[in-house]
Amino acid sequence: MRLLPILGLGFLAACGGEPAVEITAVRETVAVASSGDAADDPTIWLAPEAQDSLILGTDKQAGLYAYNLDGTIAQHIPAGRVNNVDLRYDFALPGPRRDIAVASDRTHIGLAVFLIDPETRAIEAWPTIPVSDVVDPYGACLYASPTGALYAFLTDKDPGTVVQLLLRYDGEGVISGTEVRRFATGSTTEGCVADDRTRMLYIAEENVAVWQIGAEPDAGTELRHFADVDGRFLVADAEGVAIIPEGETGGWLMVSSQGDSRYVTYDLETGEPALRFAVVDGEVDGTSHTDGLDVFPHALGPDFPEGVFVVQDDEEDAGGQNFKVMDLRDIRAALMAQRSAE
Repeated sequence: MRLLPILGLGFLAACGGEPAVEITAVRETVAVASSGDAADDPTIWLAPEAQDSLILGTDKQAGLYAYNLDGTIAQHIPAGRVNNVDLRYDFALPGPRRDIAVASDRTHIGLAVFLIDPETRAIEAWPTIPVSDVVDPYGACLYASPTGALYAFLTDKDPGTVVQLLLRYDGEGVISGTEVRRFATGSTTEGCVADDRTRMLYIAEENVAVWQIGAEPDAGTELRHFADVDGRFLVADAEGVAIIPEGETGGWLMVSSQGDSRYVTYDLETGEPALRFAVVDGEVDGTSHTDGLDVFPHALGPDFPEGVFVVQDDEEDAGGQNFKVMDLRDIRAALMAQRSAE
């Protein structure tokens, strides 16, 4: 398909890649404290009062940051070398409600665990879940099954091993992870996201393809092709992945095309590319070479009535690395305009 300039937002052509629409960020976070290659992956936590929600972002040299929606730091948890982060709500614990976040933990070789108190917004680090026969924990994501079970997926950097863990509270301040499945892509693999609606997992093998596989532990080990890292729409490395859901099964899969600092949006039901865009300079500087990204497709107060798209930026204009925030309405509008132009 041919991607067209839309919305008067501008139009970029990348060397070797398909043209890209221009979109601007509306906010950004404070840079992580570590220098060099540091910030990596974000996720968004919804507070009981939406305007109090948090952006969680990893500093893969020094732990986890929690940012307010205005980009200021709410908390820093010194949890070691955590790389990818994801979360789900209402984890089964005794006592008051707690939400759970997990991250790949390269310091302790396993899955880092954090509990979030909805009343105070405080985040507490719990003991890391060790994972056997993993050398370099790289990507991580969660899947909430309709059975009520909560699963984590942890990727080993090379050769792309993916370990699925059943998470449970074991008492005495311990959350355990029981391995229920293991499979591999074959080469470096990081980004992953589970679609709780369709029970499907999407995994980015950085230089090869985006794959899909059933997220339930009995879904087998055979990967199904979803999209190629083809150098046109998706340029290696394929990094972060996230979902904009629509209806019961539809929506879009968003992937970071790190090699040319673009983002590709695929139709979830057909696998066809629907939009390719870049985040360019505006009131906030643009992004480049994005690692992780996330979508929150629900209202986050009056400033973000339809949610946000958050990405890592490897070169903040004031120095260091941080996370940029887009209004999801801008991306939805671009998707609709692209659909109308076809």
